[in-house]
Amino acid sequence: MNLARQLKGMAFDWADRVVPVKPVVRAPHVQSTLDRESRRMHLYFSRHCPASIQVRRHCQKLGLRVVEKDVERVDAYRNELICGGGAPRVPCLRIDGQADSEWLYSPQAIVDFLNQRF
Repeated sequence: MNLARQLKGMAFDWADRVVPVKPVVRAPHVQSTLDRESRRMHLYFSRHCPASIQVRRHCQKLGLRVVEKDVERVDAYRNELICGGGAPRVPCLRIDGQADSEWLYSPQAIVDFLNQRF
């Protein structure tokens, strides 16, 4: 990873910790339905990846409670990502369906999916 990307990731990580995200306000029954749906999604991310932070903040802005898995801190999450999705790239969103799982790797594809779905 080059120095500029590392510095950008550190700056985004700092901003993510300091600046709170204001989520969309919904009716309680609608929010509880979204909570159930969003718990079937797993976001594999890294705290030092600008795209991961962007996707994480977008999920928070939409008021979704996706399962967040930091692949840098927990090796088991990294192994899940490699075995299930096939590539050790972050951000990655795993959407658990009834029959199988769908893996989205592109940050733009993840944001587009979330905007369309929620």
